[in-house]
Amino acid sequence: MLGSKERPRSRAPHGERAKPERVHGVAHGLDALWYNPRPKRSGERSGMSHARTTVSNTPSSEVSASRRSPAPERVAAEGFEAEAPAFSRLAALQRTAGNQAVQRMLRGGGTATGHRLPAVAPRLQRHDGPTVLSPEGEDKGKAKAAEKTPEAKKMEDIRAVLDKSPVGKAALAILDKYKVPVDLAYPGPGSVYQPPAPGKIKILATKTVEQAAFTLVHEANHAEASNQSKTADINKLGRAEYVKSMLDEETTSTVNAILSKTGMSADDQKGVKSAPLLQARYEKAKKAALDAKKSAEEAEKAAWQSIRDAFTDGTLVTSNTKEAYDVYYGKAWDKVHKPPAKEEL
Repeated sequence: MLGSKERPRSRAPHGERAKPERVHGVAHGLDALWYNPRPKRSGERSGMSHARTTVSNTPSSEVSASRRSPAPERVAAEGFEAEAPAFSRLAALQRTAGNQAVQRMLRGGGTATGHRLPAVAPRLQRHDGPTVLSPEGEDKGKAKAAEKTPEAKKMEDIRAVLDKSPVGKAALAILDKYKVPVDLAYPGPGSVYQPPAPGKIKILATKTVEQAAFTLVHEANHAEASNQSKTADINKLGRAEYVKSMLDEETTSTVNAILSKTGMSADDQKGVKSAPLLQARYEKAKKAALDAKKSAEEAEKAAWQSIRDAFTDGTLVTSNTKEAYDVYYGKAWDKVHKPPAKEEL
């Protein structure tokens, strides 16, 4: 009744919960779980409730301050419902109603005023992380998926080797720039770069980490030429020009692999046991040029030419047809421009 000392309460529409009212700066109602102190009696000090508080270790100045301060606003933490965590509500109740009221509520499973609370299922966080159902916060399914495959671990080791030299780093940059995938489980024969751009690099599965690293540098040069449209066009070039262009690309690819090793520091080279293909031949030709009083640039060109000759003198043959490279690329051009005549019936 309006004539009584109780405050009127508004009813929520059917199916909705009444919003908590605030009395003396404290929210009340079943949804809030906060104690609503009764109106002050004459002679009682402001801010004190009818429930006696137990003695605590809190300094008297802090106790007084907590009694004078209004109850804190409820703030919804990220990932939770719009009610403050239970600990915050209990702390607010303790400050407002006293320890005994909190104890009564905990023992009785209700509010400080004695009302029983309906059972509520525990809420879980909406984001990934530790919950009461998985204390360690581990998702075994995700952890298993995150385990590195042998190929992924091998690729990490390859990158570690190539990071030791400028040419090795440049090769990795090419792969990253053009997003060229690398297959380290290729059964063969040999290792190849497979166009069109961005293409794919396939490295023989039996190669060690160091061998695969040097092969990767070789194939990265083919990948860069393809992605930059610098690879010889078999449809537009004449036979001799096409073969020469492809042999030059093969030579530079091989020299780059050698430089990825010789460009390492002396200590790093000692730690890398494998040697790139034709490294000894390259260094021998370079030393001979320097001994002949050639400049450093001329010595580099002499060493490059020595590797170029290996593609035509029978030193190197293709992994698939076992032919010298000039023969292999010549036949490839012939198949495009001089296809075999069809047999007449």
